[in-house]
Amino acid sequence: MATIPTEYSTGPDKHLYIEPVGVLRSQIDGVYALSIIFFILCWVTVSLRMWVRTTMLKGMGVDDWWLLITQVIFSIYAILLCIICNELLTHVNEYAAGEVPTSITIPNMVVAGYCLYATTTITFKISLGYFFLNIFSTERKWRVTIWLSMVLPGLLGVLNIAWTSTYRCQLTSVFFAGLPSCPSFKARTDWAVVAAMWAGVSAITDLIYGVLAFMAIKSLRMPWRTRITAALLCSLGCVGGVAAVIRLVFLIISVPNMSVLGEALQVSLWSVIEPGLAIIAAAIAALRPLWMKMKDPNWRPTHYSSNTRPNTRPNTRGGTNSNPAQRSHQIPMAISSHNKDDRILVQVELDQIHSERDRGDHSGKTSDNFNRDEIVDPRHLV
Repeated sequence: MATIPTEYSTGPDKHLYIEPVGVLRSQIDGVYALSIIFFILCWVTVSLRMWVRTTMLKGMGVDDWWLLITQVIFSIYAILLCIICNELLTHVNEYAAGEVPTSITIPNMVVAGYCLYATTTITFKISLGYFFLNIFSTERKWRVTIWLSMVLPGLLGVLNIAWTSTYRCQLTSVFFAGLPSCPSFKARTDWAVVAAMWAGVSAITDLIYGVLAFMAIKSLRMPWRTRITAALLCSLGCVGGVAAVIRLVFLIISVPNMSVLGEALQVSLWSVIEPGLAIIAAAIAALRPLWMKMKDPNWRPTHYSSNTRPNTRPNTRGGTNSNPAQRSHQIPMAISSHNKDDRILVQVELDQIHSERDRGDHSGKTSDNFNRDEIVDPRHLV
């Protein structure tokens, strides 16, 4: 694809638009490689999560469907980045000299990639939001926070996509200054404000979700090894929030000894890391049933609810408890009050709870050791 020099690359400020070929090549290679790596890793982990939900747990929740939609959009975004990087590498010498493409193909792909990235973050926040709404189902203040973290970035994201699609030169000039397709380009403050507000709010909500995840783990009563594993997964998700902050920094400040195109590539790099890590962390966090199955081939999830499988274990007063209504009082109300789709998410931990009760009964302990206050909403772990 043909390129031409511009007044920016030949003018007195040309040092802002040119950089060594080797540096630019390494930046492009970095975006290229990460796009491929996260494309593969995300599909592997998301596929495993969907397999666990459909095969082992026999159902998918709202958050699962939104995560699958997110993965599809992210995949298109990653493929598009690879195409753009391949084109940049083909003419890396010209782009390093500050030249710009004469065709609008690459600039249009840049706009499309930006809109796909924004859509990916919107759908992922919806998926994660529904997940946390289930966890904090009885805490109103956190539910309000979660809804705000879903709705506010979503609305700003849609506005940002609409603004960028309307004023394409505002974005394409960030990558290629002096494009022939933008002959009378003038920076618009309104676009910059909308883009900055969306990026800032998106980064803040990413960090809020990380805090919510650690709070959920803190409230659980689980073995310390399981806590460490869960904390590591949350840390992985928080890295996505940190990536969003770093991306925002690159949007605000100029990096010394780096061209305008090089800075834009750094933003693109973190725009792959942020959703990629978030998707992987969300997918791995739901693979606990698979891990249990790998540790014990005979392990299997069992559907427990207040309406099925009466409890025939000895109660504290002797005899057996075969009344489902009585059994439902041994399960947190947040579980028994949810519909079938929600109960699917809790069945694995209910198995663990009842196996602990079995061990307590066999060791001569009574079910007083497993009173209602000690049982944690199992959805936190699935």
